[in-house]
Amino acid sequence: MGCGMGVVKYLLFIFNFIFVLCGLAILVLGVLVQVGKSHYSKHLDEITSNLTFPAVTLIVIGSIIFVIAFLGCCGAIRESHCMMVTFACLLLTILIIQVAVSIYVFVTVKNSGEISFKDAYVVNLFNKYKDHQEERDLVDTIQDGLQCCGVDSYNDFLRNSMAIPGSCCGKNASDNCSTVDAYKTGCVSALQDLFKKALTILGGVALGIAAAELIGIIFALCLANSIKNAERRGYSV
Repeated sequence: MGCGMGVVKYLLFIFNFIFVLCGLAILVLGVLVQVGKSHYSKHLDEITSNLTFPAVTLIVIGSIIFVIAFLGCCGAIRESHCMMVTFACLLLTILIIQVAVSIYVFVTVKNSGEISFKDAYVVNLFNKYKDHQEERDLVDTIQDGLQCCGVDSYNDFLRNSMAIPGSCCGKNASDNCSTVDAYKTGCVSALQDLFKKALTILGGVALGIAAAELIGIIFALCLANSIKNAERRGYSV
């Protein structure tokens, strides 16, 4: 094995060590999305159901990347031709899956306008705000966290003979909020923007890692070929 392949060997080891960490990061990201989705699924099932496939897929891919990257680390250090080829094939499979997930995510973002955010929010949350504590708490959390108010604006509270809650202007939910201080953005549009942003980040992360994986596949195949040639000549580093 020449000096160049020796460099590739250690670069591949470092590359896979980094991907061990990336696999953990993807796993954590998927878990966080799934946990957040589950928290709101009872009330916004039509919206959050679109996050199920990407979130679960990220969890699975993160776990698999962790295992495959560990295999790559061992194969590079031990200079195992079989492990390197296996690693490259498995990584190629993951790359294809990640590209497919990214395409699905971006298509979902593009078609997000077809999702009835408003109907889900009004029926499952806003219409129950006045008489149900659980829905009231969730609406207040959304309004405070996303800095939005009502369905389309604070006027939705006034039309339903309700005072504008403090969550519409950064105060305690039990306080009242004036029309001057109330957030001008409606929560339906705020939720839709958050949905698009979350999916775009998921798709972008998957594509970025796929590009790095492609480099890893090329390195692994080059190293595997070098190892095989070295074995034929009867020596190894």
